Amino acid sequence: MERILGWLSKPRTAQTALGVLLVIAMRSILEFFRIGGASGTQLSANQLFYIEGTLAAIIAALAVLVLHAFGRHGWATLFSGAAIVALLAWKIAVIR
Repeated sequence: MERILGWLSKPRTAQTALGVLLVIAMRSILEFFRIGGASGTQLSANQLFYIEGTLAAIIAALAVLVLHAFGRHGWATLFSGAAIVALLAWKIAVIR
């Protein structure tokens, strides 16, 4: 356990959080195509939801990347966690 905690330094935690945001963005893009996106027809509300979620995740990832580049690793991790919680809350609110 001590070895894992030693490996998870602040910069590495910020990088992992950035990776999680990028995985969320990729999953939203793949879900958009799974429900019939890019078929040349009008976008449905479901397809638009996944496009908006992708853009929100990418913008949050860009903010985390900038914070990480300036050495604010704690803030990057905190912002990433907040963005993930906000995206999850948004998804739950839209599904209901």
